[in-house]
Amino acid sequence: MRQEDTREIWVWGALERLRDDVRFGLRMLRKTWLWTVIVSLTLAMGVGLSTAIFSVVYGVLLQPLPYPHQEKLVAVGLTAAKREYSRFHINAALWLYWRANTKLLESLALTRPVANFNLTGEGSPERLQGARISYNVPSVLRVRPLIGRTFTEEEQQSDARVAVLSYAFWKRRFGSDPGIVGRKIRLNGEPFEVIGIMPPEYQYPSREFELWTPLYIPPDEIIHGMNNQYLCVGRLKTGVSLEQAQAEFSGMMQRLAKQYPLSYGSGNQRLDAVVEPLAQSDTHQVRSTLFILLAAVGCLLLIGCMNLAGLLIARATARAHEIAVRIALGASRARLRRQLLVEVMPLSAAGIAGGLLLAWWMLQILVPYLPADTPRAAFIGLHSPVVMFAISVSIAVVLIGGLLPGHIAASHDPQHALQQSSRSATGGGRTRNLLVVGQIAVTLVLLLVGSMFARSFSALVQVKPGFSTEGVLTMQLAVTRAKYNQDEQVADYYRRIVDRVQSIRGVIAAGIVNRLPFTGLMQTGGVEFEGRAGNYDSDWRSATPGYFNAMGIPLKQGRLLQAYDRPRSPSVGLIDEHLARKVFGSENPIGKRFRRYLPGMAQQDPWTEIVGVVGHILNDNLEQDPRPQVYWPETQRTQDRGGLVVRIAGADPEVYAKAVVEQIRKEDPDQPVYDIRTMRQWVGRTLERRTLMTAMITLFAAASLLLACIGLYGVVSYTTTLRVREFGIRLALGATAGTVYALVLRQARNFAVIGCILGLALSWPITRALKSVLFGVTNGDIVSWLVAPALLILVALLSCLAPAGRAARTGPAAVLKAE
Repeated sequence: MRQEDTREIWVWGALERLRDDVRFGLRMLRKTWLWTVIVSLTLAMGVGLSTAIFSVVYGVLLQPLPYPHQEKLVAVGLTAAKREYSRFHINAALWLYWRANTKLLESLALTRPVANFNLTGEGSPERLQGARISYNVPSVLRVRPLIGRTFTEEEQQSDARVAVLSYAFWKRRFGSDPGIVGRKIRLNGEPFEVIGIMPPEYQYPSREFELWTPLYIPPDEIIHGMNNQYLCVGRLKTGVSLEQAQAEFSGMMQRLAKQYPLSYGSGNQRLDAVVEPLAQSDTHQVRSTLFILLAAVGCLLLIGCMNLAGLLIARATARAHEIAVRIALGASRARLRRQLLVEVMPLSAAGIAGGLLLAWWMLQILVPYLPADTPRAAFIGLHSPVVMFAISVSIAVVLIGGLLPGHIAASHDPQHALQQSSRSATGGGRTRNLLVVGQIAVTLVLLLVGSMFARSFSALVQVKPGFSTEGVLTMQLAVTRAKYNQDEQVADYYRRIVDRVQSIRGVIAAGIVNRLPFTGLMQTGGVEFEGRAGNYDSDWRSATPGYFNAMGIPLKQGRLLQAYDRPRSPSVGLIDEHLARKVFGSENPIGKRFRRYLPGMAQQDPWTEIVGVVGHILNDNLEQDPRPQVYWPETQRTQDRGGLVVRIAGADPEVYAKAVVEQIRKEDPDQPVYDIRTMRQWVGRTLERRTLMTAMITLFAAASLLLACIGLYGVVSYTTTLRVREFGIRLALGATAGTVYALVLRQARNFAVIGCILGLALSWPITRALKSVLFGVTNGDIVSWLVAPALLILVALLSCLAPAGRAARTGPAAVLKAE
């Protein structure tokens, strides 16, 4: 016989055996349908939750950017780890220096992301999120316009009034009309010619940006250390690694720090460049949260795998007599292992289907509750890599869970098994018990971490921000400078708006500030005090007189800003109590003077007299308090952007939104109003990431607790069945039902206690690694370390009450008669 024929016969024989194994396995699953349902649900829960979290991680962190050769794209920014600033933007002078001196990047482009526009003219007025970009941004990203063109270097240098629209904005506002190219639209009161439409994949800096205009940089803004408001993106040359680029830019920053020590620091306080992949540049704030969730769901998946293995061991042990007969009839142990594994492989199909369905349902709930600043949230979904992940996880869990029971069953002594009924066979008992202990240990880790995060969240929501969050409505405005080109006109316009809003019945107070707290918008810089050494990093604010009453910020000393603080009046301002205490101690600060700290600039601000001290507020979030605040009157330091604050008396502030907008439109029909929220909603937005993390870890802990209890229930119930003869004899010899009841619960207690001890040992290094993300509690929080094991032991005992009750009701006469 030819070798090819022999190989073909062997292949067909193997396929026939596999077909027979699958058919037999399906018959066994149908016979044990209840067991099959329990295992399938267990598997689907683990696969579904892990797939949902992986889809978020993939969409935010792993999905490639839609640009050619995106692996070469890098974001270049600044970092000051010693000053607790992990990332911040660069200034125009840095970009010009880097661009002239880099040898490892093909090109370097600049973007000013805070360049929003008021769209007026056709249709209702609208506030658009736009950006001013250097002419080479599209070429760096390797993206060509869908229609028309992008602007040139000459148009950038001349500050030409041209605009390029995003695909989404073109479709939404202009109905995908190609005729818009070449027409003019009014942005900030001026005509801009639309010269191009970008394709859908062009979403830089993010998908929220709707148009781009040329980035004109006035010469007086090209100052080292000033106006750090730009994003920088570049493309590596072929063969250049990220590490090489990082070394080059760090070297350039060292040279600049020597030349401009006031701008870039020195020693441990020196600023450094950070070069990172563009795909990761906007994810550093959410990366730790997603990795924690991925680790938590990994623990849940491990528990599910151990649970599945325990259930399979129990099932294989119950079939010990059948397996012994098969061995006695000549079946090889390898064939038995394969048979038991093939029997459970159809479960992976149920795990894949149920897991994907659960993951889809979870994403429908989860994605809308992701933090508002989550990058690339629109790309989260069940993409092909996510589906492959679900398939791989389901098959891997079934394989891992099925190999161990098959090995135990096949290695069992057939002669010993034939001498016993399957009911009394106890093969695999030690392994099964270890799996239960392992489940309890990993569950305790999740419970303990979940408890710490819950207590952190509870401590966080108790933090007082320094202003009132109840009954306060806010909305954002931006003045069109083409209409109000003088600072006095802007300040007067704000005054008229505030007067109109205060005329609404039910409004207690109203005011405007250039940057509202907790909105993510910052304007910071140093201030120096006359006769005092050093400067102090602070939030710079311009406000109208009614702002402090509207926000509920208390006056501590002196007076508030008043209507008579006019542009030609002496320069006055307020500082907060933290800054007053830091600079003046117990000395009265009223009458002292300060000004903005502008290093390296010949022209300095005039001195500002301190006329009042107000309460300190938190500006960024409830977790950090990095800076104090200084305030100038809006009339003396006018800002184009304004946050309107309205305090309402005894009603839901959102009800007043329409009336407030109507008063603004009566003053100026072309004034866009956006980001209409209550102050409570702004504060809630800063809690979204911690809320999500706490809720998800709590969910995983609850799911793991359920799985661990199922595993413990299965083991205790099975061993109770095996000990029914022992219980019958004990009862016949005079033992009470309570004694038998206690014996079963004692077994459950032992499992739980041993598992908790192991879990506590595992938890210590894990909680130490998480201490940087905890707030208000430490990794040694005594409440969590006591409550988590106590809860686990209690629930474990409750889950075993049913097997203990069955054991206590054992009839000794029936058992002995059966013997």
